Amino acid sequence: MWYSLGMEFRLGTCGWSFDDWKGPFYPAGCKDQLAYYAEQFDSVEIDSTWYHIPSRKVVESWYRRTPDAFRFSAKMPGEVTHERRFREAETVAAAFLANIAGLEEKLAVILVQFSPRIQAGELTVVEGFLRGLPRDFDYAVEPRHKSWLQEPRLLELLRELDMAIVQADHAYYPFFDATTAGHAYVRLLGRHGAHPDVSSIHDRRDDDIRQWAERLRSLPGSVERVFVYVNNQFEGHSPATVRRVRELLPGAWTPPSAQGMLDL
Repeated sequence: MWYSLGMEFRLGTCGWSFDDWKGPFYPAGCKDQLAYYAEQFDSVEIDSTWYHIPSRKVVESWYRRTPDAFRFSAKMPGEVTHERRFREAETVAAAFLANIAGLEEKLAVILVQFSPRIQAGELTVVEGFLRGLPRDFDYAVEPRHKSWLQEPRLLELLRELDMAIVQADHAYYPFFDATTAGHAYVRLLGRHGAHPDVSSIHDRRDDDIRQWAERLRSLPGSVERVFVYVNNQFEGHSPATVRRVRELLPGAWTPPSAQGMLDL
C-alpha cells in the first residue's frame, strides 16, 4: 500500500495459484504460495470464488497467512451472476458474503462481474439485486455487454449506492471512463486464452501501460482508494506487469522482498 495524490493505491494480480509461476515467480521449494505472494504485492483478486463458495475455514486460512496490511478482493460466485443472472440469487449471495466476511478488515472489494449475456434491458433485475446487497461491504460492478454504455441510469445507480464501476482493459467488453464511488477498481485483462503459457511476458504493451498509469494519476480527488488487478492474459505473466505499472505511479511502494528482482 502507498499513498499518492491523496489516494491509497493497491496493485496485484487476478489470482495467485498458477503452475507456470513456479520458477519464474515462486522460488523452488516454496511451501506457501499465498504467503510468498503477499511479500511481493499488497493485494490480490480472488478468482476461485467465482467457481465455488470457499469454506469459512479456507477464508480464515487466507487471513492468517497474509500480513496485516494485505487486502483481498473477491468475485461474486458465477452461480449468482452467470447461472441465475441475479434472479432468485439472494440466498447464494448471502452464503458467499457470510463466508468471505472471515477476511475481516483484509476484505477490500466484492467484484460483481456480469455475464456477457446480461444486457442493459435487464437494468430492473440488476438494480433489485444491487440494492439488496448489505452495505457492510464495498462493491465493484463490471458490465460485460456493450449495451450498458448507452444506459446512463446504471452509473447513476452506482453513484447512489457508492459502488465502483469497473474500468476494464479487454478486447470485447465495454470500457467505462468514469468513477462512481470513493474507491476505483481497474482490471487489466487482455483477451481470454491469448497466452496459454503464463510463465513470462509474451506481448509487451508498454504504450497501454503508460496510458493506464496516466489515467490512474488523473483520477478525481473524490476517489480515496484505488485497486488495480492484472490478469495473465494482459501480457503473459501478470506479476511482471504489476511491477511495471507500479514503477510508473508516483511514490510507488516496492516491498523489500522485491528489491533487485529482474523484470521478467
